[in-house]
Amino acid sequence: MTAEESALVSAFEIHGLFGSKYLHVDLTGQGVDPSKGRRLSLLYGNNGSGKTTALKLLWHALSSSDKRGHRTHIAKTPFDRFAIYLCRGDVITFVKTAGPVGDFNAIVTRNEKKVAEQFYKALPDGSVVAMHPVRETSPHGIHQKPLFDLDDPLSTDTIWEEFTSEFQIEVQKSLRRFSKQPDSFVDYLENLGTGPYMLADDRRIYGDDIERVGSRHRGRRVTETEDAATNSPSGGVTAELATAVQRASDMIQKMIITGNVSGSRGSNNVYLGILEKISQTTPKEADAETRRKLSDNLKEIAKRTEEYSKYGLMPPLREGSFLEVLDRTPDSRLDVAEDVLQPFVEAQVARLDALSPVARLLATLTREIDRFFENSGKRVRYRTHSGIKVLSEENEYLSPENLSSGERQILLLLLNTVLARQSTRLFLIDEPELSLNVKWQRQLMGALLALTEGTSVQFIVATHSIEVITGHRDSLARVAPKSLED
Repeated sequence: MTAEESALVSAFEIHGLFGSKYLHVDLTGQGVDPSKGRRLSLLYGNNGSGKTTALKLLWHALSSSDKRGHRTHIAKTPFDRFAIYLCRGDVITFVKTAGPVGDFNAIVTRNEKKVAEQFYKALPDGSVVAMHPVRETSPHGIHQKPLFDLDDPLSTDTIWEEFTSEFQIEVQKSLRRFSKQPDSFVDYLENLGTGPYMLADDRRIYGDDIERVGSRHRGRRVTETEDAATNSPSGGVTAELATAVQRASDMIQKMIITGNVSGSRGSNNVYLGILEKISQTTPKEADAETRRKLSDNLKEIAKRTEEYSKYGLMPPLREGSFLEVLDRTPDSRLDVAEDVLQPFVEAQVARLDALSPVARLLATLTREIDRFFENSGKRVRYRTHSGIKVLSEENEYLSPENLSSGERQILLLLLNTVLARQSTRLFLIDEPELSLNVKWQRQLMGALLALTEGTSVQFIVATHSIEVITGHRDSLARVAPKSLED
């Protein structure tokens, strides 16, 4: 595994889970370098062992958005201490300061040195705010000094203490409404750039940059397909699938534009060679080897452009026409033919190489989806002018509501995996087998890894599926909580 492919999380542990449990899960396994980790970890254990709780904590702990309730979820989940060990060496620790539910500190250390720390106060309305008061330590743990240091004797009275506490909370809420307070932990997460995705137990995929059905970003154009899916009787996954199809198509289109721009720069440079060769006063000798080399280059380009043309990335090269003219060219003029064709060949290669990443992605995406759909006769295709489409056996376009629930679910997961390549380093999945047949369960992990090959996307999957487990025994990570008394 290269540095670019290193995983994000190497281990996590929860102390005092639900008040009495201790859980430590190693995600690297034997013989794996902790600084590299592994891209797939399968969490397995008994029902109630804490797999779903751990996945949700990981998602909320590593997500930076202030509008998704991440810190609120951490405050409400009962534990004493929750630590996440990153492959890069950082340790992120959440410590509850007033019991297993409520206020907590988020602390980040690197080489045993503190690099970030933030205190979060749980408010009576259930929300959580970041606070920066001076802390002091007492035999009862960490406490927060009140906003105003009052020496009045009444401050020792219980009623007065409750009043000042409520007053402090209202002041903090007002400050947050009128000015964004610094949050060193959120700043750390944004710099870390994790933004994890999660397929939750409600069969929906969540992420800070994944738009929930029913919401619309200001200025974002809503397609007819999305509107139709949102208002369809099936709703839910169907509507989210329409959005995922559009987002994945847009992402691929951007990759194509970037590749074409890069390839054009290369082709512009190589054409300067024509002028240089024409300016030569002494023509060079050409022979049969020159003819063979030009012919082989044209055939190779024709083969590659044929593959790319299936997705509308570029038109196929008319190999026959080029070879026919080349065959008619006399040996005495091959030097001129080479002067003209070689820059053309180099320009085509530059464009093909620039588009190679998106071509490989499209080939993998269509192959993997078609493997799941093969028994139904359906298949997927991509064209630059129409995006991603599912076709029936009769070559008719199928909208999301025309697919089975299992087909919608697998397509949603695979498309969001494609989006994860550029959006996140961590994809958390809770029991994917719930919506898939046995054959698809066997195929799923291989498809997810294939779609993210060459990237640093890490999958942490909670599963009970024998089909999933037996296919990836070297990725197992046992979840077995122990009693604190043990």
